[in-house]
Amino acid sequence: MANVLYLFSIMLLLVENPIASSTSGDGFRLTLTRVDSAASASLTLAERIQRAVRRSYSRKRAIEAKLDVVASVSYGGSFEYLVSFGIGSPALPVTAILDTGSDLIWTQCVPSFERIPQPSPFYDSSESSSFSRIPCSNPFCSERISIFSSCASSQGDLCLYLARYGDDTRSRGLLATEKLSFDDGSSIAGVIFGCGFWNNGTLSNSTGIVGMGRGRFSLPAQLNPPRFSYCLTSINSSAASHLFLGTKASLGGGGGSVGSTPFISNPTSPSFYYLSLIGISVGGIRLPIPPSAFQLNADGSNGTIIDSGTFLTLLNQPGYEVLRKELIKQVGLDIDQCIQLKNQSSAPPMPELVFHFDGADMRFQRDKYMFIDEGIFCSAIAGTDGLSILGNYQQQDMHILYDLKANVLSFVPANCDRF
Repeated sequence: MANVLYLFSIMLLLVENPIASSTSGDGFRLTLTRVDSAASASLTLAERIQRAVRRSYSRKRAIEAKLDVVASVSYGGSFEYLVSFGIGSPALPVTAILDTGSDLIWTQCVPSFERIPQPSPFYDSSESSSFSRIPCSNPFCSERISIFSSCASSQGDLCLYLARYGDDTRSRGLLATEKLSFDDGSSIAGVIFGCGFWNNGTLSNSTGIVGMGRGRFSLPAQLNPPRFSYCLTSINSSAASHLFLGTKASLGGGGGSVGSTPFISNPTSPSFYYLSLIGISVGGIRLPIPPSAFQLNADGSNGTIIDSGTFLTLLNQPGYEVLRKELIKQVGLDIDQCIQLKNQSSAPPMPELVFHFDGADMRFQRDKYMFIDEGIFCSAIAGTDGLSILGNYQQQDMHILYDLKANVLSFVPANCDRF
């Protein structure tokens, strides 16, 4: 259950780009197909849960390491998102990890001086008529917010980059622009990307990474409007999930009340989506959690982010302990421990859980913060030190919109099976 790989196949296409140009003005709709990774198919539920927990904490450590960019730490392909598209003219099919915690789009290229094994041919810029190098004089070559870039004028006026990730994956190469194309025949020209000649680490059977973070090199930042949304189905559902980009990213037409909360800027970790979590309620009782528990400190530590690549919700220990003790008081259940059920129907009732954000409340019934499978009843929330993370388990069956221009996260309950 927990060790799952999401594959994206693109259905429609994207909008005009202030940097790039598109053959469609209607936005992207991407289909997410969830399949068990081959590495996890033979694992027991307990083993898959252990891997999901380990991966959540590993990703958190990577985020707090404050490397240039941070990507998912992979355990057998668990909870990673892969997007399939074409690059170049003619288009070469590639499949890349979709990462909300980094900003650069890059793929492995030839000549390859150091490479990571991948399932498809390596991109060769000499075979593409739409490839164009970014010269040193381009302002993007001095961009140092989310990647390290430098000018190599002595080597032919090349704009070079170095991207480092939390699992020690690295890519070095040159910045360029290229045409991306999709399954319906649509395309975007002039997309800034990295052509990696020196690559090492882990790519989970893909060819590179598509950054979805807040920096100006990310895919959503190169769109007009710069926004995206997704609706993740339950991990027990056979229905596809969906990702929307550009003008397709909208919460209109859904049921329920839309909540909106502003993003918070953290100059020390500019790629991540920080939110202001100001409190938690359980069963209608506002918990006496210290105001500092989830706040972003002046030095960039602590705070709360929303992350589609982390399975568990991780709460800073002082706040988590108050929540844990209140649940013991209300239902007699210690969420630090999983319990064995006689059957599915014997799971105890749980009170409504509410996360109070600045300007909006996010509400969770039992199945959105506890999971039941094969007779095991476990919490999808755990304690940690420092940074708190709203994980993807609690984002299921919720349509979530990231608006980079308005600097706001909006969300609404949704039946994602019907998208």
